[in-house]
Amino acid sequence: MKKLILFTSLFIVFFTQIIWAQNEIRINYFKPYQYQTIAGQRIVKAWFSSGVTGKDCSTFLDGKEIKTTKTDSGTVELFLPLIGKAEEMGIYTGTKSNKKVLAKQIFIPLVSSEWGYFGEGTVHIICSSHQDIAWMDTPDSCRTERIHDIVIPALNLIDKNPGFKFEMEQTLNLMEVLNEVPSEKQRIVNAFKKGQFSWGATFNQPYEGLESGEQLVRQTYLGRKWIKDNLPGMDALAAYNVDVPGRSLQFPQILEKAGIKYLFVSRMKEGFYNWFSPNGSKILTYSPGNYGWSLLVYKYFEEDAVTALQKLNLVMQNWNEYYASRNIPPHYAIVISTDAGGPKDYTNLINEWNEIAKSSGSNIPLLQHSTAEEFLGKVDVPEAKFDSISGERPDLWLYIHGPAHYEAIKAKKAAAVSLPAAETFSSISGLVKGNLTGYPTDELNKGWMKSIYPDHGWGGKHGEITDSIFRASLEEGNAVGEKIMNESLQELSSKVDLKNPNSILVYNDLSWERKGIATIDISNKKGEEWLVTDAKGKIIPSQVVIKGMQKTITFEAENIPSIGYQTFYLKKGVTPIDLTIKAGSNFCENQFYSIEFGAGGITKLFDKILNKNILNTTKFAGGDLLSLGYSGNGAGEFVQVTPTNMDDFETLSMKKWNWTLSNNNPVFATFEAFYQLKNFKVKQIITIYHHEKKIDFEYDIPDWPGEHNRQLRVAFPLNMNDSKITYDVPMGVVNIGQDELNRSPGGWAWGGTYRQMPKEINPREIENFISANNPAFGLTMSTNLAVADWIDPTRESVGYPVLQGILLSSHKSCHGEGNWYHQKGSHHFKLSITSHVPGWENGYHFGVEGNHPLLPIIKEKPQKGSLPEGLSFVSVSSQFVRITTLKKSDTDNSLIIRMVEMKGVDQKIELKLFAPVKGLLKTNLIEEGDEDTGQKGKILNLKIGRNSIETYQLKL
Repeated sequence: MKKLILFTSLFIVFFTQIIWAQNEIRINYFKPYQYQTIAGQRIVKAWFSSGVTGKDCSTFLDGKEIKTTKTDSGTVELFLPLIGKAEEMGIYTGTKSNKKVLAKQIFIPLVSSEWGYFGEGTVHIICSSHQDIAWMDTPDSCRTERIHDIVIPALNLIDKNPGFKFEMEQTLNLMEVLNEVPSEKQRIVNAFKKGQFSWGATFNQPYEGLESGEQLVRQTYLGRKWIKDNLPGMDALAAYNVDVPGRSLQFPQILEKAGIKYLFVSRMKEGFYNWFSPNGSKILTYSPGNYGWSLLVYKYFEEDAVTALQKLNLVMQNWNEYYASRNIPPHYAIVISTDAGGPKDYTNLINEWNEIAKSSGSNIPLLQHSTAEEFLGKVDVPEAKFDSISGERPDLWLYIHGPAHYEAIKAKKAAAVSLPAAETFSSISGLVKGNLTGYPTDELNKGWMKSIYPDHGWGGKHGEITDSIFRASLEEGNAVGEKIMNESLQELSSKVDLKNPNSILVYNDLSWERKGIATIDISNKKGEEWLVTDAKGKIIPSQVVIKGMQKTITFEAENIPSIGYQTFYLKKGVTPIDLTIKAGSNFCENQFYSIEFGAGGITKLFDKILNKNILNTTKFAGGDLLSLGYSGNGAGEFVQVTPTNMDDFETLSMKKWNWTLSNNNPVFATFEAFYQLKNFKVKQIITIYHHEKKIDFEYDIPDWPGEHNRQLRVAFPLNMNDSKITYDVPMGVVNIGQDELNRSPGGWAWGGTYRQMPKEINPREIENFISANNPAFGLTMSTNLAVADWIDPTRESVGYPVLQGILLSSHKSCHGEGNWYHQKGSHHFKLSITSHVPGWENGYHFGVEGNHPLLPIIKEKPQKGSLPEGLSFVSVSSQFVRITTLKKSDTDNSLIIRMVEMKGVDQKIELKLFAPVKGLLKTNLIEEGDEDTGQKGKILNLKIGRNSIETYQLKL
């Protein structure tokens, strides 16, 4: 019987528990939140549905009863702690003597009191506007919007609110405002001095790998330097390039040596990095992951302070260990930015957040408006241990510029050569005259600005307008450079003492002695029997070429000194025939090569000096043109370069051909073939030089139809295994697989996360050349094309290197209303190759020289002058220390010379000048500082570190 009573009792208890099985009761809050402060505790009004209308209901929190009010609708209203930790909550119904549990559950306050490492820190709201020059619309439309809907409203907010702060990412935008509304100058200066408005330290946000070294340097001249020179009291210490998923190898050094402290990027894993260049220079780099997501996706501050506190508490929990383990001060940033976004004032939310934090009795970070400079200045302390990274991050958006805008980028590449040459020879001309008063500073500054004006925002809405403006700017920049360069060369030539008529002065703008092909117009000379001799009367290889009404003579100019000239003489006569040169309709043999021509180009290339077959032509001919499909956008929210495809694939070697030897003379032999592809024609021109180890490949496409989603490439398949690929970048070289960023970048795009290792990215942006080398030989391809590859892009891709220049890519802008980059019309392309002993260093000078033609000037009459018939104005003792410019100082009548060490070794060099200087001062990249080296005279002894970019002031 006792057993039965016990069993019955247990059954009743168990059954009771089943009846009162609990569901979590949802706690709801009145919106907007209703606060009270009682006994120093901030509480917030809430309610829940008890489900037991008409019955008593009581609520306990951590064992203490909370006052509740029951409504007629059955809901229960109460005040709960706004801030705190998780506690047990009990909700009961019934009388005091007969309480029944409605719920026992964990109550979590709206705002956590647990902020870990950040408890006494600060959250910085960085409000900025990401600006392409255009893309959202035409340049004019976007400029008007920037000025009147973004910058001026931001200044108005600053006038009203001392706590609001804003920033624009580039100096170009500041120039635009001052140009259109100069009356705003003082407000801009005042806002900066109050720490409320900052501007980016570079002119714009370019494709770094598309710029030349000096063009990338001029980003800081027309950035930070321009601000300091034109707006006294202002400065810019943070550079921005937040959109382009690519970083150039030497950009950190350029920024550091321009006095810029910080680099703000995006599309990279959130965090802080000391990004090193190869010489050891570094820039503190910050990425928020993606510049637009805090506003567009996470919407941290678009509701109220409580919601912001909730969201950021969860986010910042993930950063406690990161910050603490690196001794980074507890400052966290939220970037509020979007394309062409205007100022957003979060002052009310900030005040509410800070009131909650200060009254909480807990350590909760404060919130404030900030700028990137202010935020990074807070974390940049000596004890902080930021992650160290280095190397090139190859650009994923490279198809948008050179391949999609070939004619425009051809002009940019030309300007990168003509403008430094113009500066250099203008400076030298001033030295020869004895003063620099005629130095064309304003014109050159305009040329540089035009040459770097197009940013990363090609195409877009009304992109055909943007692209035409960008192209015109680049062409104008080059025109300025060529005009000043030619004027300077003419002026210098007038100072040379010439004893003979028809003297040809050949100038070299590079800082090493060289030889090469020079061509001069002699249309005013009668007859065709002309030749060229050197200063000693030796006949040198030359050839008169007549095209229509124009008559030129081409000759092999040797021993042209570094940044100097050599004189040759035009005389009546015929150049002797070199009987060792053999050529027919489909073959050529000279001292360097034995060559056979076939379908698509060169089918055999034997290097007689190296005793090597250079090409593997089992799949492609040397110089074969490939027409491939391409369905990408060139730039956009993808995380890997969109590969080409085999849609309608065709090559020259698949077509009918017939080679013609169109010219064979003492200087070169030219071979031509014509091809008909599906939708366009190609004239292939291959020129073999007899006194220089060089082969030119040219392609005339007279009728490119602008067919969509096509890509054209020229291929050089190499008879090479275990190759190492090297290419040049602004102020440096990259060895593929060795010099890239050695980590997955991380960061986000709409298409996913950037997980691909940088060394796996192809193709690549190049400045002048790409080189393949193995222990047997090397081959270097020189071109003005912006993009090159080394991996066979076709089906059944081969394992040996196939060097390629990407000619055209006809795809659509990634903007929904964007234009097609069809490039319809006539185009001419040129590439040059040479084979050499192993090592990229043995092809380096060839690679650079291909974009730096020799510069001949003819003087028809003898003349008196102060200069000899041959002279190096400036030279360095090392072939791998390159002078990148010689220019007049921006501040006085001294000269600025800049040089870069290219080989990656510390060097001691002699800098030789044709005229003595009174002093040599070391400056930073933008000509600040005056560290006296204690040297003067014509020969200056310098030390230059590996891969270092150094700038000096020459006192006259």
